[in-house]
Amino acid sequence: MINLDQQPNSPQQRVVNTDLMKFIPPNAQIVVEFGCGAGNLGAQYKKINPFCRYIGIEVDKEAARLAASRLDVVVTASLEELDLNKVAPDGVDCLVYDNVLTQLKDPWGMLKNHARHLREEGQAIAAIPNIQHWSVLLNLLAGKWDYQQQGLMNINNLRHFTFDSIRQLFTDAGLHVHDIRAIGQLSPQFEEIQKSLAPVLAELGVDQSIFRNRSGALQYIVRAAKKQPTKRVLVQSLLGETLVCSRVRITEPDAFMATIPGVRIVEQTKQASLALANSEEDKIFIWQRVWPNSAEQQKQLLQRGYLILAEIDDDPMRWADYHQKDNFFAFRAAHAVQTSTEALAGFLRNFNPNVAVIPNQVAVLPAPREPRREYPLTLLFGAINREEDWKPIISTLNGLLAEYKDTVTVKVIYDRQFYDALTTPYKEFIPLSPYGAYIQTLSSADIAILPLENTRFNSMKSDLKFLECASCSVAALSGATVYSNTILPGETGLIYRSSAEFGLHLRTLIENHELRSTLVSKAYAWVRENRLLCRHYQARYQWYTSLLDKLPALTEDLLQRVPELR
Repeated sequence: MINLDQQPNSPQQRVVNTDLMKFIPPNAQIVVEFGCGAGNLGAQYKKINPFCRYIGIEVDKEAARLAASRLDVVVTASLEELDLNKVAPDGVDCLVYDNVLTQLKDPWGMLKNHARHLREEGQAIAAIPNIQHWSVLLNLLAGKWDYQQQGLMNINNLRHFTFDSIRQLFTDAGLHVHDIRAIGQLSPQFEEIQKSLAPVLAELGVDQSIFRNRSGALQYIVRAAKKQPTKRVLVQSLLGETLVCSRVRITEPDAFMATIPGVRIVEQTKQASLALANSEEDKIFIWQRVWPNSAEQQKQLLQRGYLILAEIDDDPMRWADYHQKDNFFAFRAAHAVQTSTEALAGFLRNFNPNVAVIPNQVAVLPAPREPRREYPLTLLFGAINREEDWKPIISTLNGLLAEYKDTVTVKVIYDRQFYDALTTPYKEFIPLSPYGAYIQTLSSADIAILPLENTRFNSMKSDLKFLECASCSVAALSGATVYSNTILPGETGLIYRSSAEFGLHLRTLIENHELRSTLVSKAYAWVRENRLLCRHYQARYQWYTSLLDKLPALTEDLLQRVPELR
């Protein structure tokens, strides 16, 4: 969360406003940021969407010089005098304003001019400090206003906006305001102020709930579009597995879909409220690795007009005792099922004809790394429930580690049994980590070992581990199961089919820097071109809307399939 009270005034020092960035459409082709500073926001966005042409406009010459090394185009110019037609003659998908509209003489005229250059599906995204924030009001009442010490309202601000005047600013520019989100963290002092002001607000006839919401906002994130959304959709998910799977299967795709005008996202765990939808919204409910335990739960969803989806990314026979007792009710009693692989889909179609394969994708692509030439090299093993997969290779691995001694170290994430089975002293155990820490650990490695034996359960798994290795510039040495469908042997990774072949390939990777460099480079390029979420989330949403368009027919088919839901 960005803290505007601590935000530097210098364009070179400006931190990334993550609250703003997460609403820039991930599939935008042309983005123009006004007041781009040193290009930090654009550089982070390019990790999500490297195919975008990101244009920064910055008046500060030193900041613009730094931004030029991070963005595709940087123009040093006054924001209000810039001829946007010369910068982006083919139109703009997204206009971005990070706390700059308050620093302009005529933000109304400038925004109206810029809005003319938006493409048909274009959006304007802005962060605007809130002049009604409780700390500003308190300082004014106390006579303590000091521009030099107000990070919220810095000395360069010429204009101030309230919630209502923000809406008017964008409406007057000919844009349709999608939403205005209040951003800020509440404190005990905030609660005290609300209690103290309650009698005054009542006397003045001010709605206390509205005042509370608006005085708690440190800044507003505004999203406005050139045209109104044709459909409003609530995508509501009940998450059953939040340790590993929900991030890639639900949370990241949800975050990307949330940038689509008209889409609202709700994620819950343990239990779900069915009173969250607005009257104009179509409703989607997703069971992610948690399943209805009665027909009554599904009936409630049907009665409220939900499209019901089941999400599963592992072989359901792992929970055979649960699913077989009711003939896989969880999948039969959904309108449709979404899953991660064609092998899984083939099994699920025995219970539901409406199954979509939505492969796992990478949401963020770090900058590529050149493989290191010097020793020691680092091997990484990080997985859950892989004991039967690594046992066939552990003896060969220990033999090589003894041979290479301190020139090869091993990092092991989570699997204590694997760690204990390693006979080398040059090893490190890392407990199960949050995803960001896991990616940091992965990015510190040179070679990743991805064992996967040929079992029914494994055959239905996805290639996600390889995608993560490729995006982090780590050479992958993988079992043939699953990975042979993705990896091009000798080009994007190495595949082994026996313990002996595992040892041969691992020795080659340790000793042959040129091969590692080739594998890493080609794997990175392959993931960039084929498996980035920015290129796939729209297809997921289009599938959802296609199901919504035929919901009555799907419901009738569902009731025929599961008559106990009538």
